[in-house]
Amino acid sequence: MLNLEKVKSADTSKLWFFRFKKFDSETYLITNDAWKFEFLSLEDFDKFLSWNVEGLESYEDLVKKWFIKSDDYESKMTWSVALKNHFVWVWPTLHMIITTLRCNHKCKYCHAAVAPMTAKEFDMTIETAKETVDTIFYTNSPSLTIEFQWWESLVNYEVVQYIVTYAKERAFHLKKELRLVMVSNLTLMSEDKLTWLLDEWVDICTSLDWDEVTHNNNRAGFDGNSFEKVTYWMKRLEEEKLKRNMWKVWALLTVTKETLPKYKEIIDKYIELWQEGIFLRWLNPYWFAASLKKELSYDNKDWIDFYKKSLDYIIDINKKGRFFKESITSVYLMKIFYSKDPAFMDIRSPSGIAVWWVAYNYDGKIYASDESRMLWRMWDDSFLLTEPTWNPEQNYKNMINSDTCKISIQSSTLDWLPGYNEHVYKPYFGVDIIHNHKIYDSVYNPIKKDEKIEIQIAVLDYIFEKLRNPEDKKILLSWINL
Repeated sequence: MLNLEKVKSADTSKLWFFRFKKFDSETYLITNDAWKFEFLSLEDFDKFLSWNVEGLESYEDLVKKWFIKSDDYESKMTWSVALKNHFVWVWPTLHMIITTLRCNHKCKYCHAAVAPMTAKEFDMTIETAKETVDTIFYTNSPSLTIEFQWWESLVNYEVVQYIVTYAKERAFHLKKELRLVMVSNLTLMSEDKLTWLLDEWVDICTSLDWDEVTHNNNRAGFDGNSFEKVTYWMKRLEEEKLKRNMWKVWALLTVTKETLPKYKEIIDKYIELWQEGIFLRWLNPYWFAASLKKELSYDNKDWIDFYKKSLDYIIDINKKGRFFKESITSVYLMKIFYSKDPAFMDIRSPSGIAVWWVAYNYDGKIYASDESRMLWRMWDDSFLLTEPTWNPEQNYKNMINSDTCKISIQSSTLDWLPGYNEHVYKPYFGVDIIHNHKIYDSVYNPIKKDEKIEIQIAVLDYIFEKLRNPEDKKILLSWINL
């Protein structure tokens, strides 16, 4: 039994601040604000607290990882913490543009209501597109990502082309790095569009929900077999990208109740389509996904079981010589082992909402994130940053100085949130304030009620369990080039 009095009386002149939990019956896991970790046996943990460290097998590691103070620990610790939190001085960096609300699909788990293909009044105009790009380039970030998000970007292809061309021109003159990404269901792709997008170095991401029956059931298209079209264009993209030595096309899976038992078949299909990984994305409670909850949704424990089985299967695939990774696992591994945060906006502190990523609606309104824009389609405008002013500089100032921006930072900074700040995984997870607002009608949610944190804790538990196995650890680190 852990003696809490011994923890309270630990010699802080020699031990640096740390968080801990009993990982299993024989081991404690400790972490610190430099995002380092160490496993200690029950006996070694007791010695560590009592400063009886002579002969402690992990003594040198504890010094290197700043759990034990050395002569230069303060400067090194300060530098490490600053480097991990490098993102706080540049914002926003990820800019999501919705060029239309129209879509040629009606997906069961769509996070917002699509407009019919005939409703051209829901298309972004060239004028709004220009104001949006001009607003984006007021950011102080030296590198930007513009991402064309749902609904279907290719429906308003002319405006996509305009934004790509104009943004590259602005980036050149202002000496900013620019990355362009399109999220598309690919069913409106053509050879001409494919060539132009790749010539302009636009990365492409799509969605694939396993086999033909499941995909077409989840992602019903109005103009033919969605699965047949998306897999055809995925293969064409891979062929063209191999020729050009470009990034591979990425596909996302949204896990529904129907897919839970089919993890092996799903992963095998992704490998068959030349994918190097899969993102096991859980459902979010927005629009159709909320209204069809009984049909689509599942308990957290069911998704966690699905995740564990999937990760085991993926590791086995790697052991047989085929490189394939799971994306959310890779993000956590980068947070654990990299010197810098990997900039996955959903799981960091403060989160990316309103500060490092924003969403520009087709009508010029600017929202704190893509999910908060989805809430607008559910008659909830709580996370609107600003209405368009037709003055890009003023748009940017309104965004940054808005109450929404300030509350988003405050409510997602874990250092002052009870329960979150004390948790051993505090360095690695982040709170989803949009989800908490939707489910609990508050951006301040007790950790015990936080569904997303429950999932993150279970994922991190399993990752750390795998890291204790040398063979599994070697495979996991290969996913992040370590």
